[in-house]
Amino acid sequence: MKIFYYEFTVGEDAIDVNHHANNAHYVIWMQEAANAHSNAVGDLIETNLAQNRTWMVRRHEIDYLGQLFLGDKVRVKTWTQPEKRSCSKRFYEFSKDGVSVASAVTTYVFFDLARGRPIAIPPEIAKLYED
Repeated sequence: MKIFYYEFTVGEDAIDVNHHANNAHYVIWMQEAANAHSNAVGDLIETNLAQNRTWMVRRHEIDYLGQLFLGDKVRVKTWTQPEKRSCSKRFYEFSKDGVSVASAVTTYVFFDLARGRPIAIPPEIAKLYED
């Protein structure tokens, strides 16, 4: 499992009426971290789409342990773990100043776009995320 770190600063667009980061933005940041990790290991969206396949989200789970505010510098630690033949889980740990503020898990399904159904994760894709 290759661990990947993604960093960002909380912007105004993420702040809600409670003056902290809105929970919906965590899903956006999770997607950004996942995309950055996938690109870094060579699992490119464009390549998958050209082969009529893609990763699709089946489920998100988020536990909020603290709050994020405008200007906070956040570090997301993320990694993947194969789950089933066509599924993989991606884990996330959000922290600011070294303190955990959220943890999350996304279940992804590898999907054949032409047939409209899940397919086995190709071994060459799975290997990209291994140490």
